[in-house]
Amino acid sequence: MKKSIVIIVAMCFSLSITAQKRGKAPVYTVTPQEAMAAYDFSLAEEILEYQIADLKKKKLPTDYEEGLLETVRKSQIRLNSTEQVTFIDSIVLPKNQVLQQIKLSEECGSIMSYADFFKTSKNNDCMLFRNELGNRIVYSEANKMGRLRLKEKSLIGGEWSMEHQLTGFDEEENDNLNFPFMLSDGITMYYAAECEESIGGYDIFMTRYDADSQQFLSPENIGMPFNSPANDYLMVIDEFQQLGWFVTDRNQNADMVCLYTFIPTETRRIYNEDEIGEKRLASLARIASIMDTWTDRAAVDAAKKRLEEARNEEQCSGSKEHRDFTFVVNDSKTYYSLASFKNLQAQQKAKVWLETQKEYDAKGKELSSLRSKYATMNEVQRAQIAAQIRLIESAYERLATDKLAFEKEIRHLELNN
Repeated sequence: MKKSIVIIVAMCFSLSITAQKRGKAPVYTVTPQEAMAAYDFSLAEEILEYQIADLKKKKLPTDYEEGLLETVRKSQIRLNSTEQVTFIDSIVLPKNQVLQQIKLSEECGSIMSYADFFKTSKNNDCMLFRNELGNRIVYSEANKMGRLRLKEKSLIGGEWSMEHQLTGFDEEENDNLNFPFMLSDGITMYYAAECEESIGGYDIFMTRYDADSQQFLSPENIGMPFNSPANDYLMVIDEFQQLGWFVTDRNQNADMVCLYTFIPTETRRIYNEDEIGEKRLASLARIASIMDTWTDRAAVDAAKKRLEEARNEEQCSGSKEHRDFTFVVNDSKTYYSLASFKNLQAQQKAKVWLETQKEYDAKGKELSSLRSKYATMNEVQRAQIAAQIRLIESAYERLATDKLAFEKEIRHLELNN
């Protein structure tokens, strides 16, 4: 698929500052917004500080400039914490075609538009996530004031429950929350919000559900390179294919977006500005070129192969029937059956891993079912099953730890065969 890497036009020109004769006010050749678009937040801050001082001398309002200055300063902090991410693909397309381009594993659930699921013409810009079991949906919907809020419903006895607004986000009256996506653990959720903590229009946030407080924990802005001074809408991670996608309208015309595919990682690592320099850090933060992120070509090639397989999955009938499971040995090797293992010990351990995986999946489904019931119960009923939910959560977390330990041991045995 043809790659489309869009480079900010403003960066093609030097962001110069010229001063008039000594004693006179400086003349800036760019606006603060242009400096922000070029990720030159130091220059944007300098311009805004001058503008604010000038407006105060003239006794004019400075609310807009001071709000923008606060955003610039937050952006500088986010720039200094830019995450190391390997992007393997990008495509520019109409915003309304994005969901069709993301090929998720069945185990990850499904994403669709609110309008398609509810068969309505309302909330056309809202997205809906449905879990693997098909018994829980999380979606965005406009309230009476026209602001978007995240809500959920559970399927009980073949009927959808009353909607329940998700809590824990501390949203302000004018905030908009949209594009929810939950990981297979049923706890971790990504979504986009247009709020005070955003550095552009929409930013992507991450939060986790806390069973003890029955609400989501305080969300975290996931930072750069995913977020930018533009709108960044959607984060989707397929843990089974080891692929991630996110959507942004940075550098795009109206109603167009760029869909990036990346390799998700278990740990967050940030770039060291002292090692790579300020200009390169800014370039990586705004994703000037996806090839600049290719530090491990073998990992990139393996991920591209997985992406191609995901895209071709729907065209190949019966393509999943021959796969007993999916086990990623390393970036260039994935096994789908026990017979693939060369090391006998690794094969035996894989059998135990499979049993652990089955138990883990069963506990996950049981936990999801109880949480769905919990959302529709009164306080007395909730108190009766709260302890049971906590016990299953503990077992679920223990199985996740055991499963990860088995995977590491299996990889070690197989790779050192």
